[in-house]
Amino acid sequence: MLANVIKEYKVVNSVGTHVGRISDIYMDLSTWTITGFEVSPGALKKDLLVGIEDVVKLDEGDKIMILKDDFRSEDRPERPQRERYPFEKLRKLTVLDHEGEKVGKVYDLEIPFEKLKTFKVWKVLIRTGISERRLRLNPSEIIEVMDGIKLAKAESEYQNSE
Repeated sequence: MLANVIKEYKVVNSVGTHVGRISDIYMDLSTWTITGFEVSPGALKKDLLVGIEDVVKLDEGDKIMILKDDFRSEDRPERPQRERYPFEKLRKLTVLDHEGEKVGKVYDLEIPFEKLKTFKVWKVLIRTGISERRLRLNPSEIIEVMDGIKLAKAESEYQNSE
């Protein structure tokens, strides 16, 4: 499942009361696991940050995430943190190879929930801009996320290995 697909999901509690829609995904960059979801309850209401432990079920057919009735909303961190890093912030960073050359931008994440039933990033999808070429990289290939995303190898090494 792609992160952009998860962001289309409605969020309800166990009795079906509408809570909102998923507006962002938070992850731990050291393990590349999903740690929570930002839920937008609608206009003029404050977004909620819901931890993964409050998710009861992810219904892929109806595109609904069901939360515990007593879910707790956390405050969103002011700045991205390594253990609470928003996907939307990751998408804005430039991807650089190990020599500092620009490779492209992250456009999506593969999360194999339908197969493995775990919220873990399987692949990071990068649009290179060269004739719409894309890279699908294991998160272990990312050695640093700061002002940009730094990869372990040169871009040509990734393209030759596909």
